[in-house]
Amino acid sequence: MAEMDNDEFIRRIRRKIERLTEGAIELRVDVEDVNRLHDDLDQDVPRVNLGANIYRYSGFARMGVEYAVAAIRERRDLEPLEFHLLLARN
Repeated sequence: MAEMDNDEFIRRIRRKIERLTEGAIELRVDVEDVNRLHDDLDQDVPRVNLGANIYRYSGFARMGVEYAVAAIRERRDLEPLEFHLLLARN
């Protein structure tokens, strides 16, 4: 199977988050802070910032999607412990 390019990978992540939150998002990849998981929810369209490690580690990409969906649904950033508990339930 051919490897998917980075642009297609980002499109798929964006579509998945939009489908699960039932709304549009802006997705940015941070190449400087490769472990970043952050949502800016003060925008008309929520901005999801994921570190570039999403390209290297599929688990990090899945965790980023889970974090973005949970934060957007709650309309707030999640505390680390709260997010760990959410991941443990899934």
